[in-house]
Amino acid sequence: FPSHDRGPLKYAFSRMKSRYKRVSNLLDIPKDPRQLKSHIFSQEQYFFSRTELNSLFNPEYQKEFSLDENFDHVRRKLFPMESQALFDLKYYLPDDLLVKVDRASMKYSLETRVPLLDYRIIEFAINLPESFKLNNGVQKYLLKSVLYDYLPKSMFDRPKWGFSMPVDVWLKAELSYLVDHFTNREITENLGVLNPNYVSELVQRWKNGEDYLFNRVWGIILLQKWLKEYKIK
Repeated sequence: FPSHDRGPLKYAFSRMKSRYKRVSNLLDIPKDPRQLKSHIFSQEQYFFSRTELNSLFNPEYQKEFSLDENFDHVRRKLFPMESQALFDLKYYLPDDLLVKVDRASMKYSLETRVPLLDYRIIEFAINLPESFKLNNGVQKYLLKSVLYDYLPKSMFDRPKWGFSMPVDVWLKAELSYLVDHFTNREITENLGVLNPNYVSELVQRWKNGEDYLFNRVWGIILLQKWLKEYKIK
């Protein structure tokens, strides 16, 4: 969206239901265009935006950071979707998805392989025309077209099922004690890293129905637990 349109849209979405408030945060685009890909990723994964981080941390713990998300050096011009996918390939895949697969498989002594990550397949897939990747709203269009020749279409022609854990549900039920303990004002003030007013406000918004904030609450719990155990201030 053009910058002059984002303000009214951001406000409108912020007044709507929880799922639309995520869009409001997404429209809080960084001034530096080089940070756009990481911003989109953060909101897709329910993480804090840079603006939120500045409000979350006390001033002495605020620090600017940057990721290498500039792909101008590639040999051809990337479509926005390709550019965002390349960001995921560079960061999300090795730092998150593959780590989880590796840890989970090692725990049960399983040998896992990721044949679709063969470098020749990656090179081929990256350079396919955009319509082969997303066609009339169908994602992974070429891959699905090939699979339809070998497997029933009903196995793939259906909504995507994620692998996310129900952290939001757990935090509101059997893990609620973690919220009560690690986000209370006394602990937050004693540890001194996070802004207690912002933490209290965020947790209250989550409890009041802004369910998309669950990962932020979980992140606060993990950080506060780590700070408390290692007595870092």
